[in-house]
Amino acid sequence: MTDKTLNVALMRGGHTAEREVSLNSGAAVQQALETLGHVVFPVDDIAVLKALHEKVDVVFNLLHGADGEDGQLAAWLNQEGYAYTGCDHLAGALSWYKDKSKVLVAAEGVSTPNAQCISDVNDLAMTTDGPWIVKPAGEGSSVGLFKANNSAELLAAVEESLRLSKLILIEDYIEGVECTVGIVGGEVLPVVSIVPDGELYDYQAKYESKNTQYHCPPNFDRAWQKALQQDAIKVFNALSLSGWGRVDFIVDDQGRRWFLEANTTPGMTKTSLLPKAAAVHGWDFTTLVAKILNSAFVGGCDE
Repeated sequence: MTDKTLNVALMRGGHTAEREVSLNSGAAVQQALETLGHVVFPVDDIAVLKALHEKVDVVFNLLHGADGEDGQLAAWLNQEGYAYTGCDHLAGALSWYKDKSKVLVAAEGVSTPNAQCISDVNDLAMTTDGPWIVKPAGEGSSVGLFKANNSAELLAAVEESLRLSKLILIEDYIEGVECTVGIVGGEVLPVVSIVPDGELYDYQAKYESKNTQYHCPPNFDRAWQKALQQDAIKVFNALSLSGWGRVDFIVDDQGRRWFLEANTTPGMTKTSLLPKAAAVHGWDFTTLVAKILNSAFVGGCDE
């Protein structure tokens, strides 16, 4: 871990539906970076970053959503010669588009729910009887997430989701416990399980409810937890991820593990999932931020 004082451009905010989440993450991370002795330049626009170019040692990317996670920002940062947190542009794009990530992860032997990806309601052709989960193929924070129990609800959910995104994913619904596994600088963090306030772990349950429960470690078999951590490493490798990130799963009542998606820039408020897991791992929030910052220079998961 570097003990050098750095000039850190902290990218947060952006123009997506996750702007407020990003700003909240940024406020918490800025405080931690300053506690570590670094000089922080909060940045909400590429033009501002360009103006700071000669002053910046590293970019700490906290832009949630397409602004920071679909690979385009990483490609530009790499082209301009910046050191930056998170994965490269290829891994970002593969992770962002859930239909692509599911194919690559399944090829590595990790189960994932059957799904169809469409851009037009007329392409809808599901072969199962439901229920289904409908969500944008490229989006985060469970924005635009719906559950459909029958064909009428499915059609309505597809039409609504297509108003939010040009490309959507329709997955078989898996009954079970949603779990997440973080990896930071090659270290796999403990599993966090989630009991949402309501049927789905959607935007409201994540950010607005005070009744959603989190368990770290989860209240299920340790062997299942270890298997989830091993699956998370497989996902990181399948998607060429590096630096830091979080992998989301569903565990059904038979202990089968189902990959949902990978998050290359997880939420970083002091109550977000990754900090919860880090605390159980023995890292306080400031140490977690230092580990993520250090990963910008030493690379990511090399399991």
